[in-house]
Amino acid sequence: MVKIVVSQEEYIKFGKPFDALERNYYDFLSNHELVPVPNIVKVPDYDYDCLLLTGGPDSPARHKTENLLFAHAFKKKLPIIGICHGAFVINDLCGGKHGRVQGHIDCDTEITMYGKKYKVRCYHQQCIKEVGKNMTAIAHDNKGNVEAFKHDKHPIYGVVWHPERMKNPVLPDEVKKLLD
Repeated sequence: MVKIVVSQEEYIKFGKPFDALERNYYDFLSNHELVPVPNIVKVPDYDYDCLLLTGGPDSPARHKTENLLFAHAFKKKLPIIGICHGAFVINDLCGGKHGRVQGHIDCDTEITMYGKKYKVRCYHQQCIKEVGKNMTAIAHDNKGNVEAFKHDKHPIYGVVWHPERMKNPVLPDEVKKLLD
């Protein structure tokens, strides 16, 4: 069983921060041990096999926590997967450029990945205009926006759609193998 450290969204309610992991991740990754990390700007002091930076809104504490988690996993040469927000975080940390996109909120979008067409579930207003250093785009939408990428030297992957919200999740083969 793969132990996956997962980042969480942060919300403020009644004047206090609380962290949340969307329940869909528990079903999506049911064959794995999930370790949700609170947004307390600290690297976990336990062993894990993979880092997953999840979707959802950004916040200052989440931003700092995910940057530390990424640096820690990168240094240890652990696989890193970014979903939506997490993909944008990875691309940003690797020097990529983002833009704005319309028509990708709460809808199915057609992408082309490795020459095959797929319908994926999207919930984003950003797009990746240029992938970061040592990254290769592996999926695009019909307007040419990058929808998935992989690192050329490390096991780092990003998908901009939400496979955890799909009945039949679409993922790059390399990510499927990591999660098998």
